[in-house]
Amino acid sequence: MEFLYNNFISDLFTNIINGIYGWGLIYPVAIILLTIMIRAVMLPLDTKQRANARKMAALGPELQSIQKRYKNDPAKLQRKQSELYHKMGVHPLMGCLPALIQLPIWFAFFGAMRVLQTEQTMSLMLTASHFGTSAVSLPSFLWVHNFWQADSGFASVLPNTNDFLGFIQSNAMNISPQLMSMMQQQNLVSFASNTLVVNDTVYSALTNEIISKEGLTGYANGWFILPAMAGASLFFQQKFGAGEMAATGASGAQGQPGGKFMLWFFPLFSVYICITSPASFALYWTISSAYAFAQARLVDTIQKKRGRAKEILVKNN
Repeated sequence: MEFLYNNFISDLFTNIINGIYGWGLIYPVAIILLTIMIRAVMLPLDTKQRANARKMAALGPELQSIQKRYKNDPAKLQRKQSELYHKMGVHPLMGCLPALIQLPIWFAFFGAMRVLQTEQTMSLMLTASHFGTSAVSLPSFLWVHNFWQADSGFASVLPNTNDFLGFIQSNAMNISPQLMSMMQQQNLVSFASNTLVVNDTVYSALTNEIISKEGLTGYANGWFILPAMAGASLFFQQKFGAGEMAATGASGAQGQPGGKFMLWFFPLFSVYICITSPASFALYWTISSAYAFAQARLVDTIQKKRGRAKEILVKNN
């Protein structure tokens, strides 16, 4: 599964975010800008998909008629449906295309966030260890004290010793031998019988001093706000998308078997993912879903206005 989030797309995202950061902007702004760029690139496809969905909705009564007439002849039913789709310029599978494209982007962005989280966390610890805690400051963002930790009331501002060990082990592919050697030189980690060990005394003293300097002793890293926003934005994106199709005569997601389950499952799943991921990924998910929802509403409004204008033109002629 590693290839899903460790590939040329994730490398591209990492380089773009670091490039924007190099302009003097903070990482949250860089992530927001890249998210908007990705959604803007997908706009033509999204527009075509929604126009195709409207055509599918308009064919609802005729499709039902064909299904009734040829319900005992599956081959002829399939042929008649295909002929109708071809005649009206409808592509039944187009509705799946944006999701199929979005999925690898989602995984790649997750991979890019892991790389950046590793780089920034290791850099923070090494700088604090070498130059002292006065040389570092936590990368806060709004209510989140450390942008590279989860926006969660369960997450600490900096990982404890066991979490840091797990963090290094799960992100070993993103840590160069030189970086690991520097960690050893600063006595943050060591190898005992070829087993990686985080030196608790050194590491805990350093993290406690950083947190104390920031006045965050006893505080959690966040308040679940970004995960809640990610879930809410995805919920409304799905709900109003289904409502739009229902308004045009299609069977929306809520009308399909399991539709209500999916309407709630994916937003709740997104909340879970965002609670267990860095706030950076939760920010991406929130902005992406909110932007997609706003974009869909705007496109629908424009298409409705154009449709009404055509109706008026036909009546006047």
